[in-house]
Amino acid sequence: MSAKWLSNPDYTEFLSRLMHEYLLYAPVKNEKELTFQLMKDVSQIAIKGSSNTRFPPKSLFFPQSEVLMKYAGGLHSVENEEKDKMLFGIRPCDARAISLLDHAFDDEQAPDHYWQSKRDSAIVISYACLAPRETCFCTAVGGSPFDAAGADAQFVKLEDGFVVQVYSKRAEKIFADLPDAQKDMLKAVKTLSAQVIAGMPEALEKQQVHDKLLDLFESDFWRETSESCLGCGVCTFLCPTCFCFDIVDETLRKERVRNWDSCMFRIYSLEASGHNPRPTKSERTRQRVMHKYAYWVDQINEIGCTGCGRCVEFCPVNIDIREIVENALHRDSAGGAK
Repeated sequence: MSAKWLSNPDYTEFLSRLMHEYLLYAPVKNEKELTFQLMKDVSQIAIKGSSNTRFPPKSLFFPQSEVLMKYAGGLHSVENEEKDKMLFGIRPCDARAISLLDHAFDDEQAPDHYWQSKRDSAIVISYACLAPRETCFCTAVGGSPFDAAGADAQFVKLEDGFVVQVYSKRAEKIFADLPDAQKDMLKAVKTLSAQVIAGMPEALEKQQVHDKLLDLFESDFWRETSESCLGCGVCTFLCPTCFCFDIVDETLRKERVRNWDSCMFRIYSLEASGHNPRPTKSERTRQRVMHKYAYWVDQINEIGCTGCGRCVEFCPVNIDIREIVENALHRDSAGGAK
């Protein structure tokens, strides 16, 4: 890893050059929210402050709706030639989410080449969070406002410019011409990181959470937890690590399409026989929480939530996954309070 320096006066010119070399995607203020968009003018980039985009940038690798093949006059695979692109200004929680999704889509036995082709063509440049929001809890689930996971490089804002932490060989080529960051700059980053992290939640004992959730599997805890849930799926559609999907044949268009789906929808687990193993909100809420905090731990020894806070911020009935986990830790195996 190396560290480079990009001064404030050189910032716009440097990004303008990148915009001509890559398809540059970055956060843009769109009416009331931030969205990742293809840049045509770097002055549009909105990375100041602590706000994250409402929809996670995973959609650039795993689109909400994606044509897999066409079958007009026979089957035709859809091979999209991916151009080199760069995600700039992605927050560390979302960059880490992409690395987690690699485990799901880049499996050796069953790789998803639609995901792979988009990942292989992308450079991910994250932007360290200096003032996390109240809904942020990345440190509780193994992350950090300065997390390097999933990123090729990371920008850290100082008063006079940016320290660019370079993590990958691809990123080294991009930032090779920038001067090295000085020792005092690196010290400032280290101090800043310690100050920000000190104000964040402490890390959960992931094995303790895992074991407690399994212990509560058959308890009334889930019925109580899900009472106010509307089953709208906002929590999963805004989640950067959810990857449930459905594949349908659009007969009028003669296309096979993959669309995002949600384990919070009643029909998601409905079988052709009419049987539904998750018929109520209780089972579906349990599935969502168990997947993030237990099943991911079983599979890769990581919590499958990055603490971005979107589900907390945008739930219409104020269900807070942090409270669910905290409440679970204080219940006995029957679901009652300790």
